[in-house]
Amino acid sequence: MKLKVKKINFAGNKRDVILSPEDALKIGQKAGERIIIKNIDAKSIEDKYWHAIVQIDYSNALVKPGEIGIFIDLLNEKEDLKEDSFVSVKPVEPPDSFTFVQKKIRGGKLTSEEITSIINDAVAGSLSKIDLAAFITAVSINGMDNDEITSLTIAEAKSGEIFDFGPNVFDKHSTGGVPGNKVSLIIVPIVAAAGLLIPKTSTRAITSPSGTADSMETLAPVSFNSDELKKIISKEKACIAWGGALDIAPADNILIEIERPLHMDPIGLMIPSILAKKLSMGVKKLVLDIPVGQGTKFPKVEDGHQFALRFKEIAKKVGIQAECALTLAHQPIGHTVGPAIEAMEALNLLIDYSAGPNSLIEKSTSLAGILLEMGGKAERGQGQTLAKEILRSGKAYEKMRGIIETQGGNPDIKPSDIKLGPYKKEFYSSKSGHITEVNNAIINKIAKAAGCPGSKTAGVELFKKQGARITEGDLIFRIYSDSQSKLKKAEKIYNSTGGPIILGGMMIERI
Repeated sequence: MKLKVKKINFAGNKRDVILSPEDALKIGQKAGERIIIKNIDAKSIEDKYWHAIVQIDYSNALVKPGEIGIFIDLLNEKEDLKEDSFVSVKPVEPPDSFTFVQKKIRGGKLTSEEITSIINDAVAGSLSKIDLAAFITAVSINGMDNDEITSLTIAEAKSGEIFDFGPNVFDKHSTGGVPGNKVSLIIVPIVAAAGLLIPKTSTRAITSPSGTADSMETLAPVSFNSDELKKIISKEKACIAWGGALDIAPADNILIEIERPLHMDPIGLMIPSILAKKLSMGVKKLVLDIPVGQGTKFPKVEDGHQFALRFKEIAKKVGIQAECALTLAHQPIGHTVGPAIEAMEALNLLIDYSAGPNSLIEKSTSLAGILLEMGGKAERGQGQTLAKEILRSGKAYEKMRGIIETQGGNPDIKPSDIKLGPYKKEFYSSKSGHITEVNNAIINKIAKAAGCPGSKTAGVELFKKQGARITEGDLIFRIYSDSQSKLKKAEKIYNSTGGPIILGGMMIERI
C-alpha cells in the first residue's frame, strides 16, 4: 500500500507510525503489530527500508486515510524522508529474535548469536517496546550468566560508533544512588592534569536531581558530534560530555528507555550498560564507584562486594582492567544537590582546596588516586596523596579551565557567576542536639519538586550534616527554585516529612 507521509509535530517513539483505522484494516495489522516501510527516494539501503510499529488514530485527527503519520524525530533523522512524499508499507512477521526473547522468558541460556540478533533488531526497530519489555523482565527474573553478559556487552558496544584514543584510556563510573555525587567534575581534571587520557561521557539525570552532564553544562557546552569530541580530547586529553549526543551503544539507550518506567535495573543489563559505553569510548582502565547503603542498588556491603567481583571478571573478558571502590552512601557528597549549585561547589573546591568540603575532597581524590595508580603515576597506596597534591596545587583547576574553554565555555567563570533560582526558602533548627541521620530520599524528593534536573538553577543546600552539633535557631537547609509554585511544593514536602536532617537527643523513645 502506498501512503503519503504526514509529519507529526511532537516527539514520540521513532519506530512508531500512525495509520488510520481504514488503512490498518486494509493491510491487516492491529496496533502494536509490525510493518516494513520502503522509501523509494532514499539514497542508501539503510534508509530505504525500515521496520515500524503500527499505532492507530481512531479520532482521524492526526492522519486521514491514505496518510502515514511519522514523528518529527524520525523525519529529522532520515534526510531523504520528506513530508508529502510517498512510501509503501506492508505487514511483516516477527523477526527470529522474537523467538530468542521467548527462549529467555522460559529460562533458557542465550547464545552469543542469539543475543546479537536481539540487539541488532532492537536498534533496527524490528522488536517492539513490548518485546523488549518482555526481554528485560525475563532477564530480571531468570538472570544471565557471565557468558551471556559478556556477549550482551560486546553486542551493545558494536551497535554504535567505537572510538580509538590509543592503548591507555582511563575512566570512572558510578552505579549511583547518592545525591550530590559531583565527583567527576573533580576527578577528570585531576587525572588529566597528571597526563592520563580520560574521555568522560555522562548521562543527563532522569530519576536523580542532577547528572554530571547537567552540572557541567552550567560551565560549558556538553553536546558534541564525533569530530568535535576528537578535537577536544586531542587538545586536553579529557572531556566531560553528554553521551546522548554521540552514537555510542544506542542499543543500551533503547533498553534504558524501557527499564526506567518498569523500575528494573537487573545485574544482567546493568553491567553491559556500563561496560558497553566504556568500550565505545576506547576505555582500557576503569574505576567503578559502588555506593553501598540504604537507597542504593546495594543496601549491604556484601551485595556491593559480590557485584564488584563479577563486574571485574566480565570487564576483563571484554578487555577492560577494572578496579572497584565500595563507598559510603549515608548522606550527600558535599553540601549541595542540583545542577548549577553542584557545579558551583565543585568549581569552588578546584579554585580553593581549603574551601572543601571534606567529603567531596576525600571521595574525589580516593577514586582519582586509584586511576593514577593504574596509570603508573603513583605507587600503590600513594595515589590519593598525589591526587590531593594536584588538587591543592591548582593544576586540576588549570586543567578544568582548559576543558571548559575547549568545550566552548568561559574559562574565567567563577562560582559567584553561576546563577541559582531566584526563589528560595530557608529552614532553621527548632531545637538543639546533634545530627544522627541525613535522609537522601527526602533530599531527592525536595530537589526534584523544586525543579531539578529540568531547571539547572534549582537545588538544595545542606548547612549541617551527620555528626554536627546544632543549636536551636541554626540555619540547616535551603531550597532554590525558578518558580514560586515549585518552591511551595518543595517546602510542603520538607514540612510534611519533618525534613531530611534528623536531630538526636538523649531520649530514645517515648512509650
